[in-house]
Amino acid sequence: MLLTHANYLLLCTAGTIALLMLLILRARLHPALAILISAVVLGAVSGMPLSSIPTSITTGVGNLLGHVALVLGLGAVLGHLLASSGGAASVGEALVQRFGPRGLPIAMMLMGILVGFPVFFEVGLVLLMPIVVSVAHRSGRSAIVAGIPTLAGLSIVHGLIPPHPAAMLAVTQYHADVGKTILLGITAGIPAALVAGPGYAWVYSHLHSRRSLPLRDPRAVAAPTPESHTGTSLAAELDTEAFPTPSTSSRWLVPVSIVVLLLPVFLIFLGSWADLIVSPQGNYVWLNSTLHLLGDPPVALLIAVLAALIILGRISAWTPQRALKLTGESFAPIAGVLLILAAAGGLSRVLNDSGASQATVDLALRVHLSPLLLAWMLAATVRLAIGSATVAMAVTTGILAPVAASMGAAGGFGPELLVLSTGAGSLFCSHVNDPGFWMIKEFFGLELSETLATWSVLETVLSVSGLLGTLLLAVALR
Repeated sequence: MLLTHANYLLLCTAGTIALLMLLILRARLHPALAILISAVVLGAVSGMPLSSIPTSITTGVGNLLGHVALVLGLGAVLGHLLASSGGAASVGEALVQRFGPRGLPIAMMLMGILVGFPVFFEVGLVLLMPIVVSVAHRSGRSAIVAGIPTLAGLSIVHGLIPPHPAAMLAVTQYHADVGKTILLGITAGIPAALVAGPGYAWVYSHLHSRRSLPLRDPRAVAAPTPESHTGTSLAAELDTEAFPTPSTSSRWLVPVSIVVLLLPVFLIFLGSWADLIVSPQGNYVWLNSTLHLLGDPPVALLIAVLAALIILGRISAWTPQRALKLTGESFAPIAGVLLILAAAGGLSRVLNDSGASQATVDLALRVHLSPLLLAWMLAATVRLAIGSATVAMAVTTGILAPVAASMGAAGGFGPELLVLSTGAGSLFCSHVNDPGFWMIKEFFGLELSETLATWSVLETVLSVSGLLGTLLLAVALR
């Protein structure tokens, strides 16, 4: 059998992933350096003009940082202010006391779903990170075990449930009904999140227990080792305040902290639904534009940061110098994360420009499956090749949208289930080419192998469980 160009590109993709893992695990290179080296090698061996490789990388870097840089920066400030004021510790302690050890994972998962509805995954993660670390400290769990349910909640909303922007993209492309998709998405998504969140957290913790590896304190999880140091993790930075306990007179700290935490979520939600609240035409077009402005994630987070500085600062009696110092300190833990994300954006762009991503998509299209399975497999393949769940949904819906109606009619189901299967596929097996993978690794201070064993497995379980739930709904609705 002759080696076609498409098959050669598939081999290049597989070799790039293998090279990346070899550079990190064996050569012990910083992930940002390993990703950049892999991007350059992929561009060269795939046949890209050598002069276009730097342009491709810098374009990918710019596109990705343009989306996440301000979000991560402002989210880190908000999280640091919550942690330093004692608000994160208070909310975490309230959750532990209210739900107890048994109900806490479900509470953390539901919190992830609630916050994740109108925001992208990155925004939800930086908003909830101080709560996760605080809950881990109060409950005696490791940070990642405490965070798995929250990550599952954030992720399932991203793929399956509108009005999240990624899910809304698929709803629009497939001409699905938003209300039906929300109902069916919750029906299939919450059980999947329970399995991949609280369920897998329990399995992971017990597997480590059987290996005589005790669950670590959040400080131990976040502490960098000589072999794996890639900068201080966000979990470690949030923990350096030693979770200051507020005085009993600060009875407003918990409700105020919750309001500050949910304020950007509320504003982004308003922006997402601005056209439904106020017509974009007519006498109140200015109000529609204002809601869109307030709902822009960087603007919403900026407002929340200002609110935190004023309200939490008043409760904690911060001086202007103290508030300025806390704000400046917030950027240190995300510097390494931003560099890694930038490099991952460059690699993703080279995968696209070299044709390697398209070759992977074409391979998936040649497989004859039922419409729901085809949508899931195509989205999963793009996710594996490119890394971004949102891009996976965009590519898949772009390919299948022209035939979505006929596919649904042939399968005996509506376009809503096609939205769910596409969304579930887009969550499949996050690994080294996904910027979110490196966010989890750096934020929780994990080794590469630990990130694969937690976040990658969580996403795979979530994806497969979401698909199974969608197939069961298809059978039940016939």
